[in-house]
Amino acid sequence: MLLLASFISQTPLGHEESVDKVLLRVRFKVHIINGMPDNAKPLEITCHSNDDDLEHHALWKDQEFKFKFITHFWRKTHFVCNFSWGPKSLNDITVFVSRDETRSCKQSGNCFWQATPQGIYFSSDFRNCGLRFTW
Repeated sequence: MLLLASFISQTPLGHEESVDKVLLRVRFKVHIINGMPDNAKPLEITCHSNDDDLEHHALWKDQEFKFKFITHFWRKTHFVCNFSWGPKSLNDITVFVSRDETRSCKQSGNCFWQATPQGIYFSSDFRNCGLRFTW
């Protein structure tokens, strides 16, 4: 760990690189947003990790459920969620796993998931969303 801290503190930034560039992030926030067009039925979600049960949540149009955490240094941090919207459902969807989202969400520390009638979209900045799962 001392070697890693030494490497991070001694890594020079290139001339073009921003001084606020994040080299290592351990704090993250996952946002789950109901992007459905109306309030006919709520988006229902249940999320958990090996350590935490985040319980059941019913989100109405434009509502958001978010949770924050610190990643484990020695173990993989892994959160999964079950999504249901009326008769449609997606189960065991990985919304954060250390080795993947640590890279894609590193700069902002935020991982955004938005449920729509087409499926579940992902973004690290809530602007450039990409469809990850279809119902």
